[in-house]
Amino acid sequence: MVGRWIGWFFLLLAGAVLVRDLLAWQDLHRLAPLSLAGFWRDLDPAGFRAAESGVDRLAPWLWFWLIGPALALWALPAFAVAGLVLIRACRRRERRRRRRR
Repeated sequence: MVGRWIGWFFLLLAGAVLVRDLLAWQDLHRLAPLSLAGFWRDLDPAGFRAAESGVDRLAPWLWFWLIGPALALWALPAFAVAGLVLIRACRRRERRRRRRR
């Protein structure tokens, strides 16, 4: 049940990112999609800098080759896909009842 709630939260985040992207498109007259890094940076700039410097201190290759490219993804489909996968994976299972003949 918790997984479905988290999935719905991710879909809500995807909707918020969609609204933000559409408003930015209307304002700038060009498509400026929000990345996951931009979302995190807007939400908690100090936390983003701390995570980046911490990972960079321990394993700089990890940030350059794995985390950086993952955070460069467009936030809308990333949140939407994560939400749909969680909702689908954590759905209620129907119990099949055996009929007695």
